[in-house]
Amino acid sequence: MTPIKEQIEDFLRQEEVKFEPHSQSAREHVEERWRLAFAQNVKKTTGAWVHKRFRWHGFSFEFQKAITGAAALNAYRSQWAAPYVLFDEEGHWSYDCTSGNYPDFTSFAADIYVAHHNMKWTMAFTHEQPDIGPFFAEATANRRG
Repeated sequence: MTPIKEQIEDFLRQEEVKFEPHSQSAREHVEERWRLAFAQNVKKTTGAWVHKRFRWHGFSFEFQKAITGAAALNAYRSQWAAPYVLFDEEGHWSYDCTSGNYPDFTSFAADIYVAHHNMKWTMAFTHEQPDIGPFFAEATANRRG
C-alpha cells in the first residue's frame, strides 16, 4: 500500500466514511465516466482528455465550468448526502464511499477527486491549494458544447 493510500484510508476511517476499494477495471471505469462528464470540452479543444498532466487543469484553464476556492468548498459541502467515488490523479487508488458529510481533502495537498456516484458533480482538490483550487463542477454545466 502506498503511503498516501494508507493516509487516505486512515482519514476516511477517522471521518467515519464507509469505503470499498475498486478493482483496477472498476477504477478505470470511474475515470472514464468522469472524463465523459467533466472533460468533454478539454478533449474537444486540446485533443486530449487531460490538459498539461492534471485533470483539474480543465477547470483552471477554463475549458470546463467550475467554481473555485471557498465557494467551491461551500458548494461541495452543501450537496445532499449520496454515495460517491473518490480517486487520485495518478490512478493508484479509487473507492466507492458513503458518509453523512463529504470530507475535505485540502490538508493532503494532493490531487484528489470526489464525484457523485452518477457524476452529477465533482470536487477536485489540488496540490496547488490555496493558490489554485479546489474546483467544484456540475456535469450539466459541462456538457459538450
